Amino acid sequence: MKIQTLLIALLSILHLQVAAQQESAAGELLEKLAENNRAYQSIRADFTFHYQSLQSDARNAWKGTITMKGKKYRLELRNSTVYYNGKTLWNYLHEAGEVNISEPVEQEGGDILNHPHQIFDIHQMDLKNQYLGKEKKDGHELYAIDLFPNDLDQEYSRIRLYLEQSPVQIHSTRIFAKDGSRYTIEINNLTTDQPVADSTFVFNKKAHPDVEVIDMRF
Repeated sequence: MKIQTLLIALLSILHLQVAAQQESAAGELLEKLAENNRAYQSIRADFTFHYQSLQSDARNAWKGTITMKGKKYRLELRNSTVYYNGKTLWNYLHEAGEVNISEPVEQEGGDILNHPHQIFDIHQMDLKNQYLGKEKKDGHELYAIDLFPNDLDQEYSRIRLYLEQSPVQIHSTRIFAKDGSRYTIEINNLTTDQPVADSTFVFNKKAHPDVEVIDMRF
């Protein structure tokens, strides 16, 4: 799944002026978000991932943790752990008892699935944005921003981004898929600038001697 979004309709000169002001406000907040996160030596976030299908009314939720240090990351999910040391990616599938090794090539424009650090550069992606104002959610005073893709062939029509006000930081995001699915990620706890060893981002084969290694590199 790729994190991307839909276009803004402008109906009159007045609406154009308002939209320009909204885009400027949203752009400034996204720039501030990127500035804040680049200043951190490391980031660890505990989150909850929610899935909802409007077609079948199916719902699901599970927790996860991501640790980031520059372009390196470790993503711990319900049934898998992903390690990335800046070059090599290990996808450890717990129940299958296997780890897949690859070397994903970073692409400009939003390869967030393989390179999560790009979420903090979202202001540089090919997206339109709209500042919606301030909202109160779960006792937090938040900024609300909608993001829309210029490329209408994307799988998502819109992203709703909620930002904490001080410091400007991601609180939650909701992705609106064109198939009627809704994906929400809520940040439950975020810590920064904690010491993180580089070995955190490498799969330790010695610690998992029974795991089958599938090397997908060419």
